[in-house]
Amino acid sequence: MCGLIAIFDPSGVVRSDAETSLGMLKHRGPDAQGYKLYKNDRLFLGHARLKIIDRSQTANQPYISPCGEYTIIYNGEIYNYQEIRDEIGLRWNWSTRSDTEVLLAAWCLWGADCLKKLVGMFAFAVYDNTAGKVYLARDRFGIKPFYFSRNIESGQWIAASEIPPILYTRRSASENLSTIRDYLEYGLYDHTHHTFFRHIYSVGAGGLIEIDLSTGTWADSKWYRVTENIPDLSKATDEEIYQTASTLIEQAVKSNLIADVDVGLNVSGGVDSSMLVRMAVEQLGAAHLFTQDYEGYSELPWVNEISQGGDLHVASLTSEMIYTSILKTTRDQAEPFGGVSVCGYNFTYELARKNNVTVLLDGNGVDETFLGYKRYHQQYIQSSSTDSEYRSREQEYFLFWGEKYKAAAVGEAIDGSRGVRPEAISPSLLHEPGLSSCVPTYFGDPVKQAAAVDLLHNKIPRGLRFNDRVSMAHSRELRVPFLDHRLVEFAFAIPTEKLIGGKGTKRIFRDILAKRGGAEVAYCPKRSVQSPQREWIAKDWRPWIENILVSESFRSRNWVCPDKAGQLYNAYLNGDQDNSFYIWQWLNLELWAREYLD
Repeated sequence: MCGLIAIFDPSGVVRSDAETSLGMLKHRGPDAQGYKLYKNDRLFLGHARLKIIDRSQTANQPYISPCGEYTIIYNGEIYNYQEIRDEIGLRWNWSTRSDTEVLLAAWCLWGADCLKKLVGMFAFAVYDNTAGKVYLARDRFGIKPFYFSRNIESGQWIAASEIPPILYTRRSASENLSTIRDYLEYGLYDHTHHTFFRHIYSVGAGGLIEIDLSTGTWADSKWYRVTENIPDLSKATDEEIYQTASTLIEQAVKSNLIADVDVGLNVSGGVDSSMLVRMAVEQLGAAHLFTQDYEGYSELPWVNEISQGGDLHVASLTSEMIYTSILKTTRDQAEPFGGVSVCGYNFTYELARKNNVTVLLDGNGVDETFLGYKRYHQQYIQSSSTDSEYRSREQEYFLFWGEKYKAAAVGEAIDGSRGVRPEAISPSLLHEPGLSSCVPTYFGDPVKQAAAVDLLHNKIPRGLRFNDRVSMAHSRELRVPFLDHRLVEFAFAIPTEKLIGGKGTKRIFRDILAKRGGAEVAYCPKRSVQSPQREWIAKDWRPWIENILVSESFRSRNWVCPDKAGQLYNAYLNGDQDNSFYIWQWLNLELWAREYLD
């Protein structure tokens, strides 16, 4: 895991400024920093390295091809790099054992076609000196971050792993009101290529940008779409589907364990973590496990149950600990983030650092691909084609979840509560165009469609951003094996009725875990990871929040009606506490604005 930055300025890059921008990424790559200047000092390619594979100095970046015509700066891991290296063989004069060199060799031989061969997470820039072009590429699901900003009039542009170096180079920051509206109205963020800053965008997941330095023209294309890669399982038997899914899960976890440093796991007490632990411990023999724990919301009984074969490290968190980390997390994220649990990861990654664990695996992605959420089950009932089918599915829902079926309302949180309060948005902000209408239709099946939207727009993109920033703030690499594209594609091909039914949601995933000895966890209903955020917002943090809501800066931004916010907060204090996200939104937006706009 690393940090990269590319700057092009037709009038010449100011070296000291570029060096400062690169230095702002040192937390992403504390082991080595370097840069190259090209095009008479008009193009700067900088890299900050966290050494994971081939920790020798020869694998440092920027990495230049033997012919001298290509230079790469790269962030991520290519898990099948050894297989690609074997395929290339003697067509390349190898000088390292790194995946970086394999990636550059693949680009030199096959160009952008090499992207389809890659298994892993990546963001990289390649400079082709002969063609006078720079290529910016990002992995299929946007696991690794990549941002850019360009000034069309001057021809200057900058691309980087994080936003702060871009802000430093631009010398200005202003808010994107359309993004803020979507955030407050729908709770959506990281759902488009727009950020919370005007004129700063993310390279799209599965995206490729070709920049001609001579003409200043940009060509933006999509090299990967999950819907174009779904296999046909119409003739597959249940046993074949089960066996293939089991093989792909095992393959995904095994490939993500490749490293020349110690590897650990982020865990909770659920099904996904249990599978991750069992698969990883089978390969490693033992593993360091890290988890957050909150009094009154402890998952330790379940975590202890799944952690056999692992050395468990627990971050026991209090309101004061989280409070002291909120401003740091705001700076690290550079955009509004999801709440208390994101702050809590600061403490688990600090435990990982103290135990010399550089790489951690996380269970993200299973619910979106194997249809794990309760609302997917609700939509499955709604999609029934006959009355008898409806009643049968309704009964299965009751037997698994222990409650009567109720149709999910639009905008509901996972637990069925209402997370946003659009009635508090200021009238002037409502005049700004929203961005939420950009979501395309991926599947005719409404359950698969909802899952695809969560995977590609709503839940996973923002979760990946939260996790990347907080892990890299502590120079830890986070990997998400269940987002291996081969597994995702296969899971989306499995008929919905084979994943949702009498055993609840993500049935095949649960069956695989049960057969591997985890039956006691496998068929438990999903539990949302909880923290005492609601209580802390009502009690421990009340004076702080009240001061923010009546502050002149909060009022003058004119994003939220302060009087309406005050009324809603008073209602919250008086017991309307099913969901605290909307209060967190107001708080988080104001802290972000003070840090980055003021």
